[in-house]
Amino acid sequence: MSPVFVFLLLSLVRGVVLDPAGRPVEGAKIACGAETSTTNSRGAFEFQKPCTATVEKSGFEPKTIALSDTKETEITLALASLSDHVLVTATGAPIAMEEAGVAANVFTSADLSARQFPFVQDLLRDVPGLSIVQTGRNGGLTNLFARGGDSDTAMVLLDGIPVTDPGGNLDFVHLTSTGLDRLEVVRGPESALYGAEASSAVIQMFTQHGDVESRIPHGSFLYERGSFSTDHWSGTLDGGLLKHIDYALTADQFRSTGEFENDAYRITTGTANIGYHFSDNTILRAVYREFDSYIGVPGQVFYGLTDTNAWETVRDSGLSVRLDDARGKRFTQKVIFGYHRNSTLDVDTSNGNPYTIAGLTRTVPGPIPYTYFVGLVSPSTTVAPPGTSLSTYTYYPYAYESPTLSDRTNVQYQGTWTHKNGALVFGYEYERQAGDISGLNVSRSDNGLFISDQYALTPRIYLTASARYQQSSTFGSEFAPRGAVTFRLPTETFLRFSASRGIKEPSLLENFANAGYYVGNPALKPETTQSYEVGLSREWLTRRLRTELSVFRNSFHDLIEYDSAVYPGTWQNVDQAWARGAEASASLRITHYLAVRGAYTKLYTKVTNSSTPGEIGEELLRRPKNSGSVSLELTPKRWMVIVGGRFVGERQDEDYVFGVNRNPGYQYVFADASYQATKNLMPFVRIQNALNEQYQEALGYSALSRGATGGLRITW
Repeated sequence: MSPVFVFLLLSLVRGVVLDPAGRPVEGAKIACGAETSTTNSRGAFEFQKPCTATVEKSGFEPKTIALSDTKETEITLALASLSDHVLVTATGAPIAMEEAGVAANVFTSADLSARQFPFVQDLLRDVPGLSIVQTGRNGGLTNLFARGGDSDTAMVLLDGIPVTDPGGNLDFVHLTSTGLDRLEVVRGPESALYGAEASSAVIQMFTQHGDVESRIPHGSFLYERGSFSTDHWSGTLDGGLLKHIDYALTADQFRSTGEFENDAYRITTGTANIGYHFSDNTILRAVYREFDSYIGVPGQVFYGLTDTNAWETVRDSGLSVRLDDARGKRFTQKVIFGYHRNSTLDVDTSNGNPYTIAGLTRTVPGPIPYTYFVGLVSPSTTVAPPGTSLSTYTYYPYAYESPTLSDRTNVQYQGTWTHKNGALVFGYEYERQAGDISGLNVSRSDNGLFISDQYALTPRIYLTASARYQQSSTFGSEFAPRGAVTFRLPTETFLRFSASRGIKEPSLLENFANAGYYVGNPALKPETTQSYEVGLSREWLTRRLRTELSVFRNSFHDLIEYDSAVYPGTWQNVDQAWARGAEASASLRITHYLAVRGAYTKLYTKVTNSSTPGEIGEELLRRPKNSGSVSLELTPKRWMVIVGGRFVGERQDEDYVFGVNRNPGYQYVFADASYQATKNLMPFVRIQNALNEQYQEALGYSALSRGATGGLRITW
């Protein structure tokens, strides 16, 4: 080895970037004179010569530090206040969250890692304004209701590509966070940018990508095991090749036998993100994500209705190919091709004799009578105790096989022109939606033109104006505008006002069904949402405390309801409803190692018109009036401990068995803990439903009792 080479090797400037808990920070950007570098999965970086460097990473305060070649420099970043988060989903271009004029939440890779990459639904449960309803256990159908909207009105995107079924349906139970780098949640209609399914919220998942400068592959492996025969493993691998290619590969599998008979659940997910850098300004990126799942479907076990012969399989895949191109400092553009396909098979081989169950209910009289479930009794019972009523239900097992298939092909162009006072975003989107409905191959197409402008009228007044012209081969043309104004008041206080119109197109079934006794209605109009919002956010105590309050009113029109009064049955635009409420959230960093977060939602809903007259005046189903969460995060040196609780209040529901229409509230407590034993080893443990609360998110479907898992995460 030559003396010159040895000298250069010894004179390299090396360092490592850590978070306040002593964990490595991956993806931090370091500018060292004319050189730049990005930390790898171990938080490490290196330069050729000493300098004064600037270190930046989303979610942390920037830091300037002198680097020397005498020793490896250890740089600990302080956590940034939430106001430093950047939001992409709200306006189509990066913007500070307070200036976007929306209510939003961002989960970064640090948030996912701290919770050991939970299911996405577990993260969304702590977002104000969102209600998650799961039919019982692991694998149970999981719906999301945003600000009183229905379960098919929140659009979910993966790197810009819709992954909901045509018409907006999505089972959130299958969304795993392994392989994700970031999750953004925007509450309120966003049809102006995202079209005819984003009428109550948009949730966008961003996948991890590798470092093109990383010649040595880095990765991780996680394994955990626990209650209900739960097994969970995941692996990641990322790096760079040939100075032009970055890659990130992930695989994940979760398995559980469950708590009840026929309660098994298995899901295997894989993600590949590969980018080719033609130059610093032009990057071609392809992302492929697929999952395959098996779910036992035991039914309403809380009522003793256990089906031992029903199961479901799902195969879901999504592909996006994206070209990002910068033309100078002011103009960037991107072209995206996306494809999403979902194939589901529901099977029940039951062919037994019918049987009868009996239960006691209690009804509270009023303008809208409330009926509660008291408990099961013997089917031979003939007299109900005082204050209760006796109800019976006869279950008729029958065999069926129901396959469903849908896909959507999406092509988008978006240009972003940065001007003196903001940025103008404009583009075009084409989508073809298709599926197998009633044994027929059906399809429809959508075209959308959109424009959005962010404009700083003064240093303290920010305007956002967006609009979309949507044309569909089924419902014709619709216009979806959105406008917001944000005032930056003294003492870091932001006041925003916004108004928007959301649209939600019918499902393929509602348009094209042809089953003899029920048929689709191709003349259906899209459901619409008129939304108004006022929001106030402020930072206190030298930015250690951040509070936010949002008040909103949504009016839902032309809601689609199945009409069984005609033959054959069909769907009509007849229902109307409204939702109004308030969302409050707070985040307080008490000390360097201790933080508290909390959220609360107050929601009022009412049906104002329905094809079923008895529903008029009722609350919308499964939207609780009161809900909230609180968590305590303790991060002393190598430890990370998160203890939290959620409460969901009483809500309107329907059990379709005993005529029960009210579901009691419940509390849920969890705890996550991890220890960074070395730079590469992290044991962890988590406890779900720590108080062993017995509850049902959907009537008749028992939630899991207390459970615990433990495992080990290895990084290299």
